[in-house]
Amino acid sequence: MKAGKVIFIFIVSLFFMSVIFLDEDDNDNKNSHSFKGVIQNSVKSKFEAAVPKIRSKALQLKEERLQRQLEIQRLKLEERIQKEQLNKDTYKKDNKQLIGSQNKIKANPNSNQTKWMQFNASYYGSDCTGCSGITATGINVRETIHYNGLRIVAVDPTVIPLGTIVEINTPYESFRAISADTGGAIKGYKLDILVESERVATRYGRHNVQLRVVEYSTKITK
Repeated sequence: MKAGKVIFIFIVSLFFMSVIFLDEDDNDNKNSHSFKGVIQNSVKSKFEAAVPKIRSKALQLKEERLQRQLEIQRLKLEERIQKEQLNKDTYKKDNKQLIGSQNKIKANPNSNQTKWMQFNASYYGSDCTGCSGITATGINVRETIHYNGLRIVAVDPTVIPLGTIVEINTPYESFRAISADTGGAIKGYKLDILVESERVATRYGRHNVQLRVVEYSTKITK
């Protein structure tokens, strides 16, 4: 009888304890869900608050990048204008020197050496397209690039008279030459230096040289 009461009391106690534990689990679950909700709401609020700042920063960076691009374009334009102005000034200076030299040559064609002048030089071979191998003064240059030990150059006769002996300094060599040829593209401060072939001429390209007159109007015999 006593044993039966004890068992009954034990079973009742277990029942109440299980009810209490279940209630606590429900509370824990509710608290857990509530905590998660608070965290999620907090993160969402912070994100929403940060969005305007992020957009503002992005616009600021975009504006700064645009300003940098505009500044680069302005500097490039400035540099180009300066180069164009420098080229104009150089052209005016060279043209002034050319006119002065032309006047000097015309005024005193029998004078001694002139001062150094700058010419733009190109190169050609006797085998060039349209070339006959005979210069404007009648020299056969099919097998030579010299006349009486002098190199042969093509000039503008209104600047350097044909038959004039000149001294030329190029980036590669210095030599004396005679103006014994002309060319349709050789005008003003330009000259064409005769070399062995067009293949060799291509290697030299085009560049500025220094030239001075040594002796005017030497008679050329064919």
